[in-house]
Amino acid sequence: MNRYGPTKTLCARILGFWLLLSLVGCADPKSAEEQIRQMVAQGEAAVEAGSLTEVGSLISEDYRDEAGRTRRALEQLVAAYLLRHRSIHLLIQIHQIELEASDDARMTLYVAMAGRPLAEAGQLLTVRADLLRFDLELRREEGQWRVTTSRWRRASREDFLN
Repeated sequence: MNRYGPTKTLCARILGFWLLLSLVGCADPKSAEEQIRQMVAQGEAAVEAGSLTEVGSLISEDYRDEAGRTRRALEQLVAAYLLRHRSIHLLIQIHQIELEASDDARMTLYVAMAGRPLAEAGQLLTVRADLLRFDLELRREEGQWRVTTSRWRRASREDFLN
């Protein structure tokens, strides 16, 4: 046995272990689109549960929108809505997700907000609900997708049924 045998073996094991860790780290089990869809589901659950803390975790510290709102202002707006509406049920349809770069994306979604559960868009013909279209810009920050800016406007039932 030569004098470098154990050292070479140890180095080979360390190198192999490092290579395995780097491959596991790069092999993201979910695509960016799947992660964004998961973020939307997390936001839906947070709003329905009335959890302002959870909703706030989905908003970037750098949030700014056309109306000049910051993250804090948006959180206050959401808090007021949650206080006015004790029971909130959402029906969300993701219309489009565009990945612009590895850590930036745009998304359009339609949201129906009602006082009782909504299982499908067809119910919007018989249930009173606020219908909104959201255009969001997202950024992946520390592994979590967050909203950096948003625009919203009223939507129609046809938007949900198309």
